[in-house]
Amino acid sequence: MKLISVRALSALAVTTMLAGAPLFAHAADTPAPVSKGGEQAESGGKTAQLTDTDLSGYVGSIDPAEVGGLLNYCTQGNYVPDYDDAFKVLQSYNQKTNAVPDGQEGNMFYARGTAGQLQANGKTYSIATSSIPVRQKTCKAVLDRAKAAL
Repeated sequence: MKLISVRALSALAVTTMLAGAPLFAHAADTPAPVSKGGEQAESGGKTAQLTDTDLSGYVGSIDPAEVGGLLNYCTQGNYVPDYDDAFKVLQSYNQKTNAVPDGQEGNMFYARGTAGQLQANGKTYSIATSSIPVRQKTCKAVLDRAKAAL
């Protein structure tokens, strides 16, 4: 049974690759995007650069549900020193703060945090565009705040 499953998954993977091949070929023929003024933008555009701005100092002033969302982001991205410990804290913290309420549309603060963003001083910051050391430092601050609340 296990051998059949492996063969089925392999066949599915090959089929998926073949189905996507025309899309990849077409992408090379696609012209560069048109800018606001109507002229074509350069195709070798700038790539997003990571920032070294320390965001850990903002963690103390964000909404508790946003802390839960950020802890979710940090745990899933493995930016915490101990995944198992952080996941247990995440579950307990979400239960205590009701950051993920049952039967509702959801919590925007939690969603923002899960996207790797935090809002402080009227601005939205993204740890997803931060360098890895900054993500780790911010995630440690998030984990520490969640643990302190338990």
